[in-house]
Amino acid sequence: MKTLFRALFIVVVLAALMVGTVVAQDDVDRSDWPAQFVVGLFGGDDSAETLRNNEPLAAYLSEELGIEVLITTGTSYSAVIEAMRAERVDAMLVGPFSFVLAERVANAEPIATIAFEGTFQGTAEELGQTPDFAPFYYSVFITTKGSGVRTLADLEGVEFAFVDPASTSGRNAPVVRLINEIAGLETPADVDGWLNPIFAGSHPSAVTALAEGNVIAAATFEGNLVNMRGEGLVEACGFEDDRLGVPLTQEMLDAIYDDCPDGNIVVIAQSDPIPNTPVAVRPGLPESLKTALQDALLAIDNDDELFQQIGYWFVDPREIIPELETISDFYDVVRDLADITLDQ
Repeated sequence: MKTLFRALFIVVVLAALMVGTVVAQDDVDRSDWPAQFVVGLFGGDDSAETLRNNEPLAAYLSEELGIEVLITTGTSYSAVIEAMRAERVDAMLVGPFSFVLAERVANAEPIATIAFEGTFQGTAEELGQTPDFAPFYYSVFITTKGSGVRTLADLEGVEFAFVDPASTSGRNAPVVRLINEIAGLETPADVDGWLNPIFAGSHPSAVTALAEGNVIAAATFEGNLVNMRGEGLVEACGFEDDRLGVPLTQEMLDAIYDDCPDGNIVVIAQSDPIPNTPVAVRPGLPESLKTALQDALLAIDNDDELFQQIGYWFVDPREIIPELETISDFYDVVRDLADITLDQ
């Protein structure tokens, strides 16, 4: 069973990978399409690996669109946003908070939401049609058992690893949780003064800083923690059978903490649900190209072999949450985060 919400969120810009082009369907007018289509992805700690992992997606989109598709990666959240504003990338897969920033400065438009196999078994088509599936994930506050930290209140004054100022689950969702939870904290600056924070630069780096004792606690998204455990990089408690996307009650958190061996990483708190990363496109692209791209992304879950190659699929959240009028509406909760954390 693969891990749900594996890292993908987040940034892009400067390296390029070329894939072959294939003629698309003859009934699509591509006369106003660009000769090449550039997609930005989060480079993480290893941009070369990110490029390799996403070669199947680039090849698939190149074949479906009939134009060359390039994948680029970068080292910061703001870099890919600037790249879209400058029209150096046509589409991006960044974290939802970074999407909201790109929406504000570059008029980015979401056309689909990424999803990963994790808590469900079966083919991609069955997963995509699972009525209980919701494209959400969680940020988690983590520490090591025996650190002296067991509750959010215990974080006062401790060395704490955030990821990046524009990270949804590695900065902004946890900051808002602290503002809502701890009396006297009203702004991100208050949080930074209450903690002793660092920015690790990536989700794996934040967890590594905790595991190596460089900080007392950290924030990350749950899938990153489970991935690192699966790769043997850390010892972490909870997430039985790698199951993710589960709301953790205080009773559940207490039980996990009590059963966790000293020295292992353990979750002490969880954020509210966060919408998964969108595929966002820049303004000015031909409507026919946006439609073709959206159709291609949403078709991945109809082909189990293709899904296994790419490793993830895409959904239209309106099909899961009928109350949504647009895909953009799905990210209102992230806009609420931005209203609290931006310009403060």
